[in-house]
Amino acid sequence: MVLTAQAFNPSIFNEVWLDRNDVVPSALLKGFRVFSPEVAQFETSDLQVLIIPPKMQVTFPMERANADGDLPQRILTRTVELLPQTPFRALGLNFEYFVVPPSEQEFLPYNHSLFREGKNNLDGEFGSNNSLFGRYYSANRGIFRLKLDIKPGRAGEARKEVMHFSFNFDFDVSDIEPNERVRKLGVAIRQWGELGTYARRLVDLGSSPVSEEKGS
Repeated sequence: MVLTAQAFNPSIFNEVWLDRNDVVPSALLKGFRVFSPEVAQFETSDLQVLIIPPKMQVTFPMERANADGDLPQRILTRTVELLPQTPFRALGLNFEYFVVPPSEQEFLPYNHSLFREGKNNLDGEFGSNNSLFGRYYSANRGIFRLKLDIKPGRAGEARKEVMHFSFNFDFDVSDIEPNERVRKLGVAIRQWGELGTYARRLVDLGSSPVSEEKGS
């Protein structure tokens, strides 16, 4: 989750302010933290938060990817409500998936089964058996603009070959009147769970080879 602004003031954020304003109870804060005029950084067992002048970013460790979304949504929502004078620019809700091929299939033929049949003028330059393929999509999804980038890569300590599905749902609020911006950002933040479910459905759909029979 990334909230961008013309300028954040990181010095506002500290343990007392977070607790007193029901952003993050101090009892949930764990491990490393920094609170200074230039940067604020803190974490709980489920997430990490970074605030620098251009943005506020909430991220999740890979092993906590299915953690409860209530806390990160509350962090962003309360920040927007408490700092309405901040010139917010956009909200980005991002999801990353790494898909390995079925256990009986090697990566190269799996990649080809997903993407090689798409016709493009570059196909002739990448026609060798060792070529790999990906795809980019963009479309409106409600108030968000979805950008989906799918490409081959490696992930994890074992550096397994995977198909990397990278979702960005972007909501631009720079042209919205300031008195409406806070309300609309709150509505957008609460769509985190719904968009996560939609992203997972697209991963399941996009990681399955297209059937050769139309309509099947």
